[in-house]
Amino acid sequence: MKVSVKYAISRFIHGRIDEVKDEVAVETPIAIYINGKRLRVLYVTPQELVELAIGHLITEGFIKNLEEVIRIDVKDSEAHIEASTTVEERIKLHNAKVIDTVKTMCGHSSEELVENLPAKRVQSNIQWPLNEIFKLVGKLNLDASLYRRTGGVHAALIADTMGMKILCEDVGRHNAVDKAVGAYALRESPYFNHTLLVCSGRLSSEIVLKVARVGIPILASISAPTSLGVSLATQLGVTLIGFMRGSRCNIYTHPERLTLT
Repeated sequence: MKVSVKYAISRFIHGRIDEVKDEVAVETPIAIYINGKRLRVLYVTPQELVELAIGHLITEGFIKNLEEVIRIDVKDSEAHIEASTTVEERIKLHNAKVIDTVKTMCGHSSEELVENLPAKRVQSNIQWPLNEIFKLVGKLNLDASLYRRTGGVHAALIADTMGMKILCEDVGRHNAVDKAVGAYALRESPYFNHTLLVCSGRLSSEIVLKVARVGIPILASISAPTSLGVSLATQLGVTLIGFMRGSRCNIYTHPERLTLT
């Protein structure tokens, strides 16, 4: 499927209007099914859809490892995953907990929110040189070709201490993270506690929870965090870095994992 399309548009620039072609990122729905039951519909860039489906199930806490996935079939706008009954039970418990959380958490503290969501504190003694993270941000900006052509997608890059680097793009920042995690998992790389994730989007609570669920210890972005994102990163043991631009950044939580050399 195409990931971008071109439209004939009118462009106003320097006091004049020109008729030009503009490249736009494709956004399309994909429904994810677990054992024949529809889990949810995501709006995505139609590439790396197997990675998206697997990554989404992992970052949402629905599957713990690939052994729980029996088969996956992606066709057109549907992803069908055959999984163990344990996964179905986990989804039911998760959905019930989310409903309960939405009903009861208004005005409550982030500590109580953590207790009501399936995420454990990240355990990792990894240390990463800041200058290497800046290089990864540079790679993110350079290699995000769909973004450079359209300006309409987010990018996420996962790297580990063994030198593996995987970059994925999508119209949704959550989807980009899911794709990168799924791609890493599908390469039979179980070392999430030896990885970091660099992304282009806002570091909200949902993104922090995604990386915490899989055990990624360092999360960095060229963009800003939210207050709940910082609070959850503090409690869940995630090193959170924002505004990574040029040679500067803001380190919000757990700076002990970062070195200057």
